[in-house]
Amino acid sequence: MDKVFASRSYRPVPKTDADSDVDDSNATLTPRPRRRSVQQFLKRNLAAITITGLLLMIILMLVIAIIAAITVEPLRQILVLKWFAGPVDQTGQRQCLPAAPRTLLSCGNSTAEAEALGCTYDPLSACWLHRDCPHDYSDVFSHFNDGKPFIYYYDEAATRQMKDYNEVGHNANGFYWTSVREHLVHCLYLLRRGHDVHMRGDRLDSMLADIDHVDHCTNFLANWLRRPDPALEHLGTQGKTDCFMSCS
Repeated sequence: MDKVFASRSYRPVPKTDADSDVDDSNATLTPRPRRRSVQQFLKRNLAAITITGLLLMIILMLVIAIIAAITVEPLRQILVLKWFAGPVDQTGQRQCLPAAPRTLLSCGNSTAEAEALGCTYDPLSACWLHRDCPHDYSDVFSHFNDGKPFIYYYDEAATRQMKDYNEVGHNANGFYWTSVREHLVHCLYLLRRGHDVHMRGDRLDSMLADIDHVDHCTNFLANWLRRPDPALEHLGTQGKTDCFMSCS
């Protein structure tokens, strides 16, 4: 016997305002992301954007500076002088030799070759020296002898005199004879040239760099100062004892 189910009445669920806008069909609902305006983004990230922009600008400026320092010769010289030089004194002069080696400026092995390479005769060193090498105190030496050149001869007997330094540099013998005074003055100012060149980090010629020649000049000066001379015994020098130095 079939069961009879009593009918039940169901009240419909009232619709909400949100449901009134939804179609009765099987529509798929997708949430929409909230949009942020450009102004809001810039306002919230202003500090980060500013710092990033400054960093990029600094990096760009450094790249441009490095490229300019490598490609532009005057800037490259300044860069090498400022970044690779050692300590400087109160006058701004360097106190060490350059870290990077320079191109060798040679004068060859003959007078003709030296002139072709841009060299001139340097009376102080009695050698041919490139025009771009330091010639410190060459003019002082040339006029030390009462404004006149020292006297040079072709032979030890002093029978043939050379008239000037140009003739000394071009003599075919390759040597000369002169006074002990000339030799003393040569050593005096050559040592001074070596000091000044070293202090400013300039080019060092082969004679200045030769320790044997430095020893020769200091010993030569010392030996002559050991000779008895009444003039050297006269009181004419005042010294200081309150002298306090430093070194670095």
